[in-house]
Amino acid sequence: MEEVRSIRTAAALIAGGILLVIAAALCSGCTAPEIARPTITVDGVALENVSLSALDLSVRLTVSNPNPVGATLDDVSFDLSFLDGGEQKFLAHGERDGFGIRPEGDTTVAIPVRVDNLRLVQTLLALLRDGAVTFRVSGTATIDFGVVAFEDTPFNREVEVTLPERRQ
Repeated sequence: MEEVRSIRTAAALIAGGILLVIAAALCSGCTAPEIARPTITVDGVALENVSLSALDLSVRLTVSNPNPVGATLDDVSFDLSFLDGGEQKFLAHGERDGFGIRPEGDTTVAIPVRVDNLRLVQTLLALLRDGAVTFRVSGTATIDFGVVAFEDTPFNREVEVTLPERRQ
């Protein structure tokens, strides 16, 4: 009887060890893949509408997501300005949230922004005076994957606009 009890104890220990090895092997592949930070680029600024008081623009951003899961582009905030003699002059502010970002690809979003004409006149005067003006879009966004969020993801772009040469 004692011998049967010893055999049962040994069998239980062996079975427990086998279960432990199987559990460890199964869990070794259970780690979640690392989520890489997506990039945001400014693709351009499009003219939407012109009125007597303001100019409506659309700033286009592209989010490149290398991850196999989608995300949400939250808390997008940026400033549109121009450089005048090395000094940055504010033109307008834009913000938005709640854009869906597709997995493993690019998603383009357009964010409206309004520039009041008084600020626009300052820009045009600098363009006429210097023959060129540099516009700057710079901002940050939060990209939320649900399990991890990348806050303060930066984006910026500078574009120089020049007056066309006059033909004589």
